[in-house]
Amino acid sequence: MRLGPKHHEAARAHLGRASELDPKFFEAWHNLGYLEASRGNLGKASAAFERALEIQPGARPTILALGEVWRRQGQYKKAVKLFGDRLRSNPEDMELRTWYLQSLRQSGALDEALAETRLLLVQGGENGAQTVLAYNSLGLIYHQMGKFELAEKALRKAVDLDPKSAYVWTNLGLVAYARGRDQEAFLDFQKATSLDPKYMQARMNKAAIYMDCGDYRHARVELEKAVDIDPGDVDARVALGVAARGDGKTEEARQSYEKALEIQPENPAALYDLGVLFMDFDKVPGKAQKFLAQYVDLVGEDDSRRQDAQIRLNELAKAQKGAEK
Repeated sequence: MRLGPKHHEAARAHLGRASELDPKFFEAWHNLGYLEASRGNLGKASAAFERALEIQPGARPTILALGEVWRRQGQYKKAVKLFGDRLRSNPEDMELRTWYLQSLRQSGALDEALAETRLLLVQGGENGAQTVLAYNSLGLIYHQMGKFELAEKALRKAVDLDPKSAYVWTNLGLVAYARGRDQEAFLDFQKATSLDPKYMQARMNKAAIYMDCGDYRHARVELEKAVDIDPGDVDARVALGVAARGDGKTEEARQSYEKALEIQPENPAALYDLGVLFMDFDKVPGKAQKFLAQYVDLVGEDDSRRQDAQIRLNELAKAQKGAEK
């Protein structure tokens, strides 16, 4: 595992064998969950983490990992229950409370998230870190409600208490962006990256603004830094591919998409974008058809790009028939 993604298949084989020899071997199940999650196999990851928790119900890293997998699957209510149950036995765990509040927001339980956040504010008192967390959560709730002025006020209070909090500056940027204040948003993200050069979300947000402006070269710079920070981040790899393609660097784009698929073979965005690249830029219809077909088989009917992918597949099939005649 420590040798990196290229060795994960071997790691998975050894861990699988270990779990067969000793079905109660906690570390084997936990690490299998990690490996499956890193490849985007969320169903298998969930099953492995659940098995690990059956063996060690109080294992905090496994609880956090399983909750994150459920959130990625959109099973927010399950994540809420998991984090909430753990918090009852350890209410001082601020990291866990952060994930709990985020899961509440994502599940749509905004009133409950608001009540929990207000309680956190009352309890915070002289505890600066807890009060910053509460105001940050309040800002994000108001942001989700579309109450951007209230969101900004809450986040300003958080940043007044902790001016060096990169994540609060990032959230201020998100609010400014939602209000159409792109330059202000960019400066907030810039502040976040100056405070924490390794803060991925701020770099991803800066890149998004650059791409919205059509400045793909600067977007590439930010995304290359993001990939350096976390080589296993699939979203950063896909975004880098988009920026490289926009900047006319199609070979770099292809490499970035392919690297994303090495990490997560069934990543829908990478499959779609690679298919489009082979169809529109590299003019390799066979490869375009392969990746677009995988994409269509993978996503649901309501996916925003599924219709376009199907139209492209129909065009490729028609062209192939024409060539055969």
